[in-house]
Amino acid sequence: AWYNRGITLDKLGRFEEAIASYDRAIEIKPDDDLAWYNRGVVLDNLGRFEEAIASYDRAIEIKPDNDSAWINRGSTLDKLGRFEEASASYDRAIEIKPDNDSAWYNRGITLDKLGRFEEAIASFDNALKFKPDFHLPWISRGIAAGEATRERTNFSFTLTLPNAAAPNLALKFSNSDLNKRGYEGKLASYEEGLKHCQQDTHPEGWGELHQSIGNAHYFQGRGNSNARYYWRKAINSYKTALQTLTAIDFPELHLEVLQDLIRVQLDLEETAEATELQRQGTDLLRRLLNESNRSDQSKKQLALKFAWIQQLTVDLAVQSGDLLQAIELAEEGKNTCLRWLLDGWSDESSSLSYSEMQQLLNPSTAIVYWHLSSYALHTFILKHNARSPIVPRETEFLTQAQRLQDFEGWVENWNQQYADYRDKAKDEQSPKNQPWRQLMPDKLEELKNILYISAIQEELNGITNLILIPHRDLHRLPLHAIFADNFTITYLPSAQIGITLQSLKQINLRAIGELPLLSVEHPDNEDFSILPHAEIESAAITQLFQNPTPKRISGEAATNTTVKAALKDRYSIFHFTGHSTYNFHNPQQSALALSGKEFLTLKEIFHIENLRGYQLVSLSSCETAITSNQTITAEYVGLVSAFLYQGVTDVVSTLWTVTDDASSFLMIYFYWQIKKGKSPVVALNKATKWLRSLTFSQLERIYRVIWAKLASDETTLRPFIRRKLNQISQMELSEKKQQPFQHPYYWAAFTITGR
Repeated sequence: AWYNRGITLDKLGRFEEAIASYDRAIEIKPDDDLAWYNRGVVLDNLGRFEEAIASYDRAIEIKPDNDSAWINRGSTLDKLGRFEEASASYDRAIEIKPDNDSAWYNRGITLDKLGRFEEAIASFDNALKFKPDFHLPWISRGIAAGEATRERTNFSFTLTLPNAAAPNLALKFSNSDLNKRGYEGKLASYEEGLKHCQQDTHPEGWGELHQSIGNAHYFQGRGNSNARYYWRKAINSYKTALQTLTAIDFPELHLEVLQDLIRVQLDLEETAEATELQRQGTDLLRRLLNESNRSDQSKKQLALKFAWIQQLTVDLAVQSGDLLQAIELAEEGKNTCLRWLLDGWSDESSSLSYSEMQQLLNPSTAIVYWHLSSYALHTFILKHNARSPIVPRETEFLTQAQRLQDFEGWVENWNQQYADYRDKAKDEQSPKNQPWRQLMPDKLEELKNILYISAIQEELNGITNLILIPHRDLHRLPLHAIFADNFTITYLPSAQIGITLQSLKQINLRAIGELPLLSVEHPDNEDFSILPHAEIESAAITQLFQNPTPKRISGEAATNTTVKAALKDRYSIFHFTGHSTYNFHNPQQSALALSGKEFLTLKEIFHIENLRGYQLVSLSSCETAITSNQTITAEYVGLVSAFLYQGVTDVVSTLWTVTDDASSFLMIYFYWQIKKGKSPVVALNKATKWLRSLTFSQLERIYRVIWAKLASDETTLRPFIRRKLNQISQMELSEKKQQPFQHPYYWAAFTITGR
């Protein structure tokens, strides 16, 4: 009964209740492998991937030949970017059931992500032997063939099983064109798929294959001197796809094809046609959201999936020259997505007028506001008393479309290099030599050119303070690091949040240094290592804030219950040193790592009362779970957003894992500036510049001051400091003049968001 109740709650989208029901079933019958399996499915839907894997593992432990559990486990590992483990999980499923086409298909998807294209194609081929009328392997096979470069000369379908023997299977089809790679290889796979997925018998597959043919033509046209020829072919294929992927029969797929069709029409400057398709898409999405049988969770997922429809309205407004409407639509879409991601589904929309946005500005302050859609990347500059936003002169629409392509390629490369860097760091290999870190100055220079920062800065004469409002993937990038050093820069998730924070009671800047401090210090979480400098950082900062006496929670004491209770006790500054995670698929599960296996999630932070009294939250940690080539389609929501929504006026955080020595020195200097009466944004600006100019000689003096303050019987920090002093003492005089933290890796990760 508890098990079936869980299944029903799952279908209703009431996932938390479903998990509770499965837990109750498992209490009664601990060896119920299906309860563990379905519990894993729900946890996966919630984005709680590590817990989902543990649940699948338990199901497999009880029933090792559960091939479905192995497949789902592989899929979840894939979402975490753990591709090798995912592939091994699919291999195990295939050993159990060699004719499981889903296992072969998913294995191919993972191998494609690993860049092992020929192996991926072979895996898709094996899936198609068992189910040739399954259109998705044909589509994925075509994509892999397009990415591969070497043509095969002997086409055959010889079934190969990892770690298992199986009889050869008779060929179901033969087509020598399937040896081809690149553009022709894509088309060969899709055309062969159409032979097995007929319009009358497989309308969904037939439509999606024609959509894929359209995509092949479209991307072949990009950067091609004969682009219009290929784009016309793409339009014909998309319109063919819509013959079966109708708004009535396959509404969500219909919207996806409309998105592709609009993209190519905008490239062809057919704005009127694109506008009409956008209207059709808006009407269809509204109809789907109004369906009475949809749960709020389903509505939220649907609305976020098709956020591009609203984003397109901004592009069309820019195209028509109505920049006031464009910036107001961009702000409305931002706030709507933020609310969905933070607080759940709502069909309300909140808009902010351009004149209201002006409240954030003064003669020395300007806003740089980005909007990223599936079609273009736009930049708006908002200045005090300007009648309309400024769009830099390089923003003709086709230029914007090309700039979007350049940006997407840049982000894909950045994400992949960062994922590789993090993997190597886990394996304790030298991270300094990894491309992501080593080439960061060059990568940031590329980003500066893609975003036309020089053109933006030409419009900022007389401006000293900049508010940056990024969109989607731009939130995760150190945009402040590509502007000139003479700007003092802060971030906002949206203009609306800035207006809300501005309305809160202002505190005298000198008084901030006298406010009560809550310090949560280096919790000993089982999944993360202890940071040596974290103890130095915490001790130094709390020493600065002795009146009133700060509240310190550290190590094992930093439990979820203790930290939440302390946050409710009306402190004014919250400083956290430790680790944090970002959940890409379910932002509400992003969290601060506490003691043991406990975490404080974004969802919990969002519902803690009394945070409005906090003037400053410092997360001396990093959101560490952004991996692979995932991109954000709707809007970015992280831990910072939760604190801002709760009324915290300023939040300091980091974009990536920074060495703990650089982090601790910067944070100590930051708080010292706060004690001197500097505003948080000015304090962080000064701390960043100080860190960049810090020499080994100055660092030696800092370590000697710390050493002198340590108790003679201290056993953790004394050996650590002694080792650092010995390293510096052995340097030549010229080496001691070097600045070890000048590289942007050390300082560009730190951002301040808020008032």
